[in-house]
Amino acid sequence: MSQISKRGDKQVRQISTLLALAFLVAGCAEDRTADSSERSSPPTDTYELKAENVPQHLRHLTPLAEKWGIGDDVERGELIERASAADRQALERALAPHQSAITAWLDSFEANPMTDEAAAFMYMQLAVEEMRSY
Repeated sequence: MSQISKRGDKQVRQISTLLALAFLVAGCAEDRTADSSERSSPPTDTYELKAENVPQHLRHLTPLAEKWGIGDDVERGELIERASAADRQALERALAPHQSAITAWLDSFEANPMTDEAAAFMYMQLAVEEMRSY
């Protein structure tokens, strides 16, 4: 094979790679645009949890988990941003004495899938951690 042919093959591969990357980036940019338009409005999902799926000693926290236990990082972040400092402090104070009990409950799932309720409590704990940067 001649040097010209080898160089041409290499350039074709490079151009193909660049085009593939361009399409990939363009696809990601479209997704971000869709996400940003969704972010301009408050989250619409409602989270209805079954209190009977929560340990008795933590059930009183279920309404907080319904509000704050959002799995989507963006939606949870928006909720945190919109919340007043007093609301953020109230959540932290409500959870503080129960953090170890919540963690023990979540750890009890081990390799088994978490229930929706357990996941909401986990995300609520994460929300408290994320609030500390505000």
